[in-house]
Amino acid sequence: MKNKKTAVLMVMAALCAGVCTARPHGGPHHHGHHRVHHHHHGHRYHRGSAFVGGLVGGVVGSLVYDAVVPRPVVVANPAPVVVTPTPVVVNPAPVVVTPAPVVQTTNVWVPGAYQEQVQANGTVVRVWVPGHYEQRTVQVQ
Repeated sequence: MKNKKTAVLMVMAALCAGVCTARPHGGPHHHGHHRVHHHHHGHRYHRGSAFVGGLVGGVVGSLVYDAVVPRPVVVANPAPVVVTPTPVVVNPAPVVVTPAPVVQTTNVWVPGAYQEQVQANGTVVRVWVPGHYEQRTVQVQ
């Protein structure tokens, strides 16, 4: 591929050189004949050669650019990256079952003590209550 581009570049350069050295009014310089160049005729020659020179220069420039600058390599898109978040594991607090307390009714000794009693007329009298047993509900371990 590079040899073909080099050959085309050389042909285009030769064409460009031919356009740049062409003579006005019909071709190369003839032996002994000097044409008189009139100023008003020269504009047509310069416009045409500038156009052709620019056209050839553009073609040559694009070929040189293609020969020097490598073409980009197109690669098919790889498979998309899928990010899966790490699952969050929450361990619940252990359930502690407290058994219901075991209770029973039993006789408990209550020691004797003074108690205050209010009389009908509003006076307070201290009275001795002797010790005795009472039935109470107590928690058994």
